[in-house]
Amino acid sequence: MPTRTEGNAPPDGRVVWADVAKGACILLVVLWHVVVKDYLRIDWRAGLPVPGAWGLLGEQLLPLRMPLFFAISGVFAANAVARPWRVSGRPRIARNLYLYAVWLLIHTALLALAPGFPTDRATGPGGLLAQLTVTPSNLWYLYALALYFVLAKALNRVHPAVLLTAAGALSAVAATGLLDSPGNRGQVYQNLVFFLAGVHLRPYLVRWADGASTRRLAGAGAAYAIGLAVMASAGAQRWPGVYLLVSVVAVAFGLTAAARLARHRLAGPALARLGRRTLPVYVIHMPVLALLDRLLAAPVAGLGGPARALLLTVYPVLLTVLVLALSLAAHRGLTALGARWLFDLPRRRAHPNPEGETMSRIDAPAPPDRTHVEEAARVLSGRVVRTPVLHSPAIDRLAGARILLKAENLQDGGSYKMRGAMLAVGRLAAAGHTGVVAQSTGNHAVAVALAARRHGVAATVVLPVDAAPVKVDRARAAGARVVRAGTTVEERLAVARRIAEVEGHPLVDAYDHPDVVAGQGSASLELIEEAARRGTPLDALVVPVGGGGGIAGACLAAAGTPIEVYGVEPVGCDSLARSLAAGRPTPVAPAPSLADGLRPGCVGDLPFAVARDAVRGVVRVDDDAIVEAFRLLLLELKVLVEPSGAAGLAGALRLGEVAGPGGGAVTAAGHGGVGGPGGVGGRPWPSGGGRRKTVGVVLTGGNVEADLVARLADDRMTAGVAA
Repeated sequence: MPTRTEGNAPPDGRVVWADVAKGACILLVVLWHVVVKDYLRIDWRAGLPVPGAWGLLGEQLLPLRMPLFFAISGVFAANAVARPWRVSGRPRIARNLYLYAVWLLIHTALLALAPGFPTDRATGPGGLLAQLTVTPSNLWYLYALALYFVLAKALNRVHPAVLLTAAGALSAVAATGLLDSPGNRGQVYQNLVFFLAGVHLRPYLVRWADGASTRRLAGAGAAYAIGLAVMASAGAQRWPGVYLLVSVVAVAFGLTAAARLARHRLAGPALARLGRRTLPVYVIHMPVLALLDRLLAAPVAGLGGPARALLLTVYPVLLTVLVLALSLAAHRGLTALGARWLFDLPRRRAHPNPEGETMSRIDAPAPPDRTHVEEAARVLSGRVVRTPVLHSPAIDRLAGARILLKAENLQDGGSYKMRGAMLAVGRLAAAGHTGVVAQSTGNHAVAVALAARRHGVAATVVLPVDAAPVKVDRARAAGARVVRAGTTVEERLAVARRIAEVEGHPLVDAYDHPDVVAGQGSASLELIEEAARRGTPLDALVVPVGGGGGIAGACLAAAGTPIEVYGVEPVGCDSLARSLAAGRPTPVAPAPSLADGLRPGCVGDLPFAVARDAVRGVVRVDDDAIVEAFRLLLLELKVLVEPSGAAGLAGALRLGEVAGPGGGAVTAAGHGGVGGPGGVGGRPWPSGGGRRKTVGVVLTGGNVEADLVARLADDRMTAGVAA
């Protein structure tokens, strides 16, 4: 499903252009190596200047390839620089050094089989030690990334102007050849300034790319060409600062070209896909090229006639494509064989993540407990609305029990999602993060946008393409960048994770996040406390279920009490009910439902771990039951909720059907009239102990479209109440 941005967000290039730039860079890197390490070494004997033209083209792109690559890498790393060492050290430093060491050993072994291939290689222990430490090999990009990140983070408090001036001076001096720079050490000196520019000038680089136009592309391209021409005609490449200046112009051109290519229907997606696979291409392509050189160079040199002239022209392109294809195929084969350790640090065991980093669906964090909910309530006191608890005798009569309704539709942002968002985003902001990413069907996105604005950080939210306009508008009004992607949680999550990687911001998951679960639980805790204060302690707590964060929080809030917790799910969107039956999170293909906020394809791993042994039962409700509960709230309490919020009451009105021994799940359907015979009121809650049972219901949200309100409140369908 294509991704698009809306509102005050920039166009698709805002997300895609960085991948396109990386894809173009790795393509040019492979082409350059093909030309200088294979193509120009073949004795073509054709009497044509074509080989020289290919070599000249590659040289003209030298100021572009690696400077642009490192500028984009700095953009990616900008937010990680502000994180604690313990959070950023593993992915940004240890990982790159690990990969550099592993692939240096692999290259050393494989390239020994092709002694005539012209590339840096260690021929003894001393040379290998030098490449591991002070004289990086042809894998120097990984070495440099780790080193640059250490420097950027260690010097993060130094004014960017001072840093960039010093790094620029180092680059300018290194380009003159005055520094001793064996191997690729000179490249390390020259490109630090571009990485630091990506880190410290990211907003300006992003703004430049977002404003890319045909006129700007032509202007930047012309400036780059003029700089190359002047440098070549005057022999000024080794004049201090000249090569650096041309490289700066080249990066401006590269960013503009990447942003323009990102909008191209064919080239954009192809380069973006390649840009997301640069690591395997980078580490694998040199041995592949060495093998192809050994296999093809002699046969190609022996060709004659028209075939030789044709191959002379297109050989670099064909070999580049072949090297890329074989490198990617080798990566797929190695990962299929379980050798993922060749491309990433071996995974650590799952552990709690107090910094709020992206939560993996595989390595779920340890579940929080009731103390986390109590702490969340203390932190959120005064920061979110302590919403009222409502009561209606008419609803009590229908339910056969006392119903207390927690009106979270009156919460900031229109839903209880504000609680988890405020807690999670607040802790991330306190840890030094400058932005967050979230995905949801709407309410969580709105809450994260509002929380981010309050804490002074940026927010990007991914919503489905069919999201309710009111939720899209509220997220945009809160200052978030809105991205629309797909219709399923998997599609949104994939896009959100990719944006989080590009932007360097943590992902605040809608339910698989301990702070989110604890924050949502504070609503249930307040309801429990208010019921006790009124002298009517809860016997049961009913919460609608989407991804499960709310009901998991309710289970924690009720832990250690006799309160039974029940979930409510739309018919056909019953992942929790099926997961409880199966003993593990079980996905479903969500059926259509008015309750758009309760349609994730699968309950989250963390919520399920909490709810598995704590939920007493699940009520399934159809749209008729939801509509009848919606009207009941509107007419009896003058409370406007969205269908997802009304689902809780719809389930509570049928709770007697699952509240007996053994619990379980039941499907609750409306019957055309709220208060008439056979209405939504199901079998009364079983009484006992001489006290009427009290049921708490969380009305989770109130973000509903005006036209939907009019349709659901149609007079023809409220006759039962009027009677």
